[in-house]
Amino acid sequence: MAAGFGVLLREYRVRAGWTQEELAERSGISPHAISVLESGRRRPRLSSVAWLATALGLDATAREQLIEAATAERPSAPVRSVQDRAGSTAAAGVTLCQLPSDTRLFTGRKEELDRLLALTEAAPGGSDAGMVVISAIDGMGGVGKSALAVHAAHRMRASFPDGQLFIDLHGHTAGLAPVSAEDALERLLLSLGVPPQSVPQDLGARAGFFRARLADTRTLIVLDNAVSTAQVRPLLPGTPGCLVLVTSRRRLTGLDDAHSLALDTLGPGEAAALLHKVAGAGRIPADHPATGELVALCGHLPLALRIAAARLRHRRALRIEDLVEELRDERDRLDRLSDEDRDLAAVFETSFTALPEPEQQLFSRLALVPGPDFDAYAAANLTGSDLRTAERLLESLLDHHLVMEHTPGRYRFHDLVGLYARARGGSAGDDREREAALARLLDFYQHSAAGTDQYVGQYSRPTPAPTTPVPAVAPRLSDRAQALAWLRAEHGNLLAAATGMSPTRVIALSASVAPFLLQDGPWRQAADLHRAAAAAARETGDRHGEAGALGDLGRVRHALAEFKDAGELHEQALAVYQELGDRHGEACALEDVARIRYMLGEFRTAHGLHERALAIYQELGDRHGEAHALWGLGRARNATGEYETAADALERAVAAFTSVGKRLGEANARWDLSRVRRATGDHAGSVDLLEEALTIMQELGNRHGVANVLWSLGQLRAVVGDHTAAADAFEQALAIYVDLGKPDGEAYCLKDLGRLHLATGDVAGATDLLERALTVFRAHDLRYGELNMLHDLGRARQASGETTAAAALFEQSRAFQREYGDQAGEAEVVLSAASLAVDTHGPQAGRALYQEARQLAREGNSRLIEAKALEGVARCAELAGDRDAATAELRQAVDLYRGLGVAEAEPAAARLAVLESGDLHG
Repeated sequence: MAAGFGVLLREYRVRAGWTQEELAERSGISPHAISVLESGRRRPRLSSVAWLATALGLDATAREQLIEAATAERPSAPVRSVQDRAGSTAAAGVTLCQLPSDTRLFTGRKEELDRLLALTEAAPGGSDAGMVVISAIDGMGGVGKSALAVHAAHRMRASFPDGQLFIDLHGHTAGLAPVSAEDALERLLLSLGVPPQSVPQDLGARAGFFRARLADTRTLIVLDNAVSTAQVRPLLPGTPGCLVLVTSRRRLTGLDDAHSLALDTLGPGEAAALLHKVAGAGRIPADHPATGELVALCGHLPLALRIAAARLRHRRALRIEDLVEELRDERDRLDRLSDEDRDLAAVFETSFTALPEPEQQLFSRLALVPGPDFDAYAAANLTGSDLRTAERLLESLLDHHLVMEHTPGRYRFHDLVGLYARARGGSAGDDREREAALARLLDFYQHSAAGTDQYVGQYSRPTPAPTTPVPAVAPRLSDRAQALAWLRAEHGNLLAAATGMSPTRVIALSASVAPFLLQDGPWRQAADLHRAAAAAARETGDRHGEAGALGDLGRVRHALAEFKDAGELHEQALAVYQELGDRHGEACALEDVARIRYMLGEFRTAHGLHERALAIYQELGDRHGEAHALWGLGRARNATGEYETAADALERAVAAFTSVGKRLGEANARWDLSRVRRATGDHAGSVDLLEEALTIMQELGNRHGVANVLWSLGQLRAVVGDHTAAADAFEQALAIYVDLGKPDGEAYCLKDLGRLHLATGDVAGATDLLERALTVFRAHDLRYGELNMLHDLGRARQASGETTAAAALFEQSRAFQREYGDQAGEAEVVLSAASLAVDTHGPQAGRALYQEARQLAREGNSRLIEAKALEGVARCAELAGDRDAATAELRQAVDLYRGLGVAEAEPAAARLAVLESGDLHG
């Protein structure tokens, strides 16, 4: 009657309009097996009959006919069965094995496989509670759960001699409803040789019968593609000895005793190995540069990798780089990741359709998020729900593996799931609903970002009145740490949100995030955003918005060391504020222009601008603005050697910043005050100020500020002779400047490292570093830094014996310092020129220059340079044979050195002892 079964099966299949391959896909039985059964060449197993009947959707009568045809003239005892409760074996003595065939293409998963195989040892004794051992494997669709379970089951077969059962529960199978627990038990019992008429009708009775059949056996059961705990629980054996492997796209949290195994996508190495294996030997050249990108485009997802590799295997003319080019287009990527019987989009669709309606709505709405991830606040605003509801829905999507929680409280889509979500989100609901959801989300971003300015803003600046509706759900950001944490979490969304927004939103969002982007960057993207905001403001006639965006753009250009462009932008903003009669905006713009003039070396001009801004801030009672103006004024006066007035302005700035709770401003003012203290010889006071500033910068997470302070610490360490500590500080600062894209900071660190190498005798290394610094200064039109480099390059040329070149560089550098009124800087150059004059023209020529340097140092209030000039005069006197004059001059130098606590004190004191002893050759 086997032939009769085959004829009947073919009739039902044809009536359904299916091919053998289509029936195979729906039933879980291979096309080859179906072909053999229809030809009558093999007796069907009752389990196979049950699966085929279910797949064909046969009614009770047709199902009974198919079973009768299959059982006609069958042996009364099953050919394959587990041991009965008395322990007797089946008549044929052959173990029942229903496992699908293992694949030779299984790749990786060693750690996960080891965890599963370890459970075979625990199965005989059961779980800690004495129950059957269960492993629940969960993960997103296409991640390879079934492949892992089947592969592990084949490796375990020897440990379960009473049989290996397998059933596909169709939890997420396109076109098929999940198998009910009743039907699953029927199939399992039939596969164990239970006659159809003996299968109980009641679910509880069937479950009890199934547990009784498996009691005291060593049986492996694979429950594949489960949809819920309720579907699985009745299918579990009741006593130790068996092992159950369950796979599901959901986390089956109701299986309390199960060993959970969450399956992630493949790592880069394993993904590449799978790609090579499926594509076939030699199909993808080893180490082909496109392999990594193809793996990434497939999201490291095994199913996507298999589909892509199969295309390479079967289309010999298709090159890997061609396939990569096709998949780069996000709009078509999912369509291209399909073949005749595998469809990645369909896999995701089955996961989506299994969701309850609220989760479906949230999933579709999350596609509107402009950036890389989202939290419960974004979800609540998208759906118009409360925060707890949004959290619950996100947890449900997480359990269904349709989102991933990459950090606590923040979620994202897998890349390919994200493509599916965006495709579905574009067609879910009507346009007005989507627009309303997006508007609520953007309002949430705008409102929350605007609220951070009071904690993050570095400068006093005009802020527009809020026009965005207050969102129903938003986090409470009550201090700087909370504000920065929120901004850093959302910065990708905030930048992405500006694309395609209305002009009004672009202007408002640009202003809201400007302080944060100025601190954290990325500055190039920030510049693009502010440029777009300025253009939008011009188009809409929003003059205040235009001035604000110009100022924000100018500050970013300043950070990028594009000082000329920054100055022009601030001048434009100043003109708009003056035209509008906005005194606060005018003061802020004056401050911005003054900072640029300072960076360009126009210190006297910067003085006047800061003083004008200070007067307006004081008139308006803006203490924060006043603090900034005082800070800028102190910096400018320090640059021109007016140390007493500089110190006064900076001390007042520190007090003002402290009074308004602006710790970043306080740290910056302390940093600049430390430079005044160093210039006047108070190295201990300078160190204290720098350490206080560094602590604040580190607490605030301000990397730019940290780099500035480290740079100054390096300079101070170099002055006191601690070259190792100085080099370490310079290298740390340089790394941060390079990472931030801050070319002026990079150049100054290179310059100071060059000076350090020169001080230790490494002339070649010093020259290389100084020339690198000069290249950066010139590339970014940093004239002040470039001209400062002339002095250091002159010293390097002198050290290498190029005296003529050195003299010319010293002369150029001195002219530059005189032009900018920097007497201390000029004195330092004259010191170097004096040393060169001694070498080339004798002690008398050098002595005159040292005396000139001493006078300049006194006028510039630089005690260190004065001491060095005195030591130079002493050297010249000694060379001329005037020991008494040399001793007197050197004694003054030693007293100054010791008062300053610098490294030069000890060698100078040693030489003084020699002069005083009369042993001039000592």
